Amino acid sequence: MEIKKRVKINASADKVWDVLWNNYGQVCNWASTVNHSDIREVKGNKNGGRTCHSAWGQISEIVKNVDEKNKSYTYYADGLPSMMKSAVNSWKVVSLSDGTSEVQMDLKIEIAPIQKALMGWMIVPKMKKDIQQTVDDLKYFIEEGKPSPVKVKTDEKFFKKNPDLAA
Repeated sequence: MEIKKRVKINASADKVWDVLWNNYGQVCNWASTVNHSDIREVKGNKNGGRTCHSAWGQISEIVKNVDEKNKSYTYYADGLPSMMKSAVNSWKVVSLSDGTSEVQMDLKIEIAPIQKALMGWMIVPKMKKDIQQTVDDLKYFIEEGKPSPVKVKTDEKFFKKNPDLAA
């Protein structure tokens, strides 16, 4: 399955890049599907990765490449919930003008065959909805300077169930 999202954000490309890449480990500050995240070192990889506690379970990622000049990066999951077989995600920030940019997200995800056969009708729409919400959360966070109302609500629910992960 491939999901491509594009969103126009009323902020400079540098500001958007700062949130997406320079604060890569703090995705939990703005994405409602990620309630807790940490940077992690990856042996033999100068860019490292992160671990995210998400709506889908714990996911570990490794940064495949970063192009700071063109404001893009790609990561792949090396630790996924059992329902997912593989995932690769690319983000790119394009400057449209001094105060406007476009974020491009391209996700390729493969759902495990048994789960896809049994629950694909439910998993795929939920995944598409969550990805759209993530892009909406990013836009809100950058433009408003605070987490979206959806993010606040999902964090309250998550940390009530997982108080040991609360900051």
